[in-house]
Amino acid sequence: MNTKKLIAGVMTVLALFCGSAAYAADNSTEFGIEDDLTVNGNGGTALDPDAEIKGFTVFGATQAAYTGGVVGAGNVVVNGYLAVSSGAYFVGGSTFAAGGAYFTGVSSFSNVANVHFAGGAGGQVLKKVSGGGMVWANDDNTTMTFQTPYRIQMVNGTDTDLADSILLQNAGGTGVTVQKADMGAASMTVTGAFGAFGAATFDGNVTLGSDSADLIAANGDVDLNGKLNVDGASTFVSSMTAKGDTQLGDGTGDLHSINKAVETGVALSVDSGGASGNYAAKFYSGGSLAAWIKKK
Repeated sequence: MNTKKLIAGVMTVLALFCGSAAYAADNSTEFGIEDDLTVNGNGGTALDPDAEIKGFTVFGATQAAYTGGVVGAGNVVVNGYLAVSSGAYFVGGSTFAAGGAYFTGVSSFSNVANVHFAGGAGGQVLKKVSGGGMVWANDDNTTMTFQTPYRIQMVNGTDTDLADSILLQNAGGTGVTVQKADMGAASMTVTGAFGAFGAATFDGNVTLGSDSADLIAANGDVDLNGKLNVDGASTFVSSMTAKGDTQLGDGTGDLHSINKAVETGVALSVDSGGASGNYAAKFYSGGSLAAWIKKK
């Protein structure tokens, strides 16, 4: 047999072996390559790709069984890292076990209805846990519609959006005003400590304390343009000026005293220092001294 006939015979065998997958399918034939395999074709089509592997394929070490029951024609196992330099398209559902999945770039989902996370209840959202992963929790950070500028916002009655409160912050952010026109029959209750470090104006009825155990301390100026009603005992530590009409008591049985405790049956009791020349009281008429009581 000459060389030309030998070469022709080898080419014929290779043509029969590689021409159709049916010739090498499940007939105990193995075609091995010790070194690199390069496919230089670049004109493949949908029905005639440059490289075709019809059966079950494993990249990396083989093993007795594979997770997920993937053994079957057309299925692929990668026993090692898989790096994709461009993109990947998964038509069916995908499972990421053990180490999970890491997305270091922007990930897009065309239909959020196809994104499923186990657990949680209707209406809950996923929230980041400090130093950890995500947890299901109630949605208390819902994007809401802002209302009137500088009007302090509050959650509406259905817990679905924001609504204007009766508090208005000035443009400079240095003050808050309670909108009187919006008050109506509304009220504001402060159950803990409350501090007003500056001038305070109460234009209306003001009730301070509900019983004798309450302690009301005013360490600065208090300007009341309305009535001040004190139902319990009151102590004024420093000086006090009462302008306008002033009434002490509303009945003949009320007791009043100056510089001493009240006395039973005495409408007004006054005391002064015991030194000579100390006045217990002075009475003026038209700006002129008319009468007095003093210690000799």
